[in-house]
Amino acid sequence: MAKILNINTFLVFLLVLTSYMATGVTGCGNSGGGGKNKSTIRGTVEEVIGSNGEVSGIRVSIFEGNRRRASDRTNNAGNFRITYKPDDDSPRIEFEGDDYILSRTISMTRGSDVQLNEIIDTITPEIIFTEWTVDQRRLRLSGFDEVIFNSTEAVFQINGRGNNCIRAKGDSRVEITAQSISLINCSEGITTSSFGFVDLQADEDINIEARQDGIRTQDNSSATVSMTISPVANNIFITSTRQNGIRTSGNSSVLVDPQLNCTISGFKDAVRVSGNSSADTTTCTLVSGGN
Repeated sequence: MAKILNINTFLVFLLVLTSYMATGVTGCGNSGGGGKNKSTIRGTVEEVIGSNGEVSGIRVSIFEGNRRRASDRTNNAGNFRITYKPDDDSPRIEFEGDDYILSRTISMTRGSDVQLNEIIDTITPEIIFTEWTVDQRRLRLSGFDEVIFNSTEAVFQINGRGNNCIRAKGDSRVEITAQSISLINCSEGITTSSFGFVDLQADEDINIEARQDGIRTQDNSSATVSMTISPVANNIFITSTRQNGIRTSGNSSVLVDPQLNCTISGFKDAVRVSGNSSADTTTCTLVSGGN
């Protein structure tokens, strides 16, 4: 009898443990990426103007408020690497040399790999970013999750690797403003449901490449793909190789608002609208395969 009770107790414990582990990888906070919430900044201080001109030995730190979250020192080539779990989407990056401390605010998301190269001018003084590329893991949001990225200095890209690139359901929201935005190798580029909201804005190109629907909205959700307030050369391209460029249903809506050129291509339809939904693509060229 004791052996039976022990086995039953073990099975109950295993069930509880399995349930706990499952909830730990389905998304939390503003990450949308589950358990893979850490982000890594790799960078190179290419030049120091003024001071002693040395690119080595500079302490590079990330601050959220007055709290130093992580830091590293540059090597002889000026390279540094910082890995941490962001709690603030607008942290401060600080560069501390022998006789200077310079900092500026940047935009960060959880689950991203960032290349951030810079020139430090201690005379002006200023920090000049020469390369800022964000490789974001796919975003899966629910409930009241949110992801906000706002910097037109950055190139923002998501490689879905065959999965949905951005999924927002519940009351979640994704707001990305960047120099350019690319969603590639997606199953669906953007998919929203319930009251989910996705807003992509770029100074330059926005490119969405999907195997299934490029953008799919359902229920009362919405998605906007557009130029920024002061665009430089904004073009928008939305492509589906097997389904529709844009597909809307329920009471959902999609707005596509480019500065210059816009092409929406679908293996079946460029745009497919049903129910009380809407898709505003009046300035775009629509290419339907008719399949």
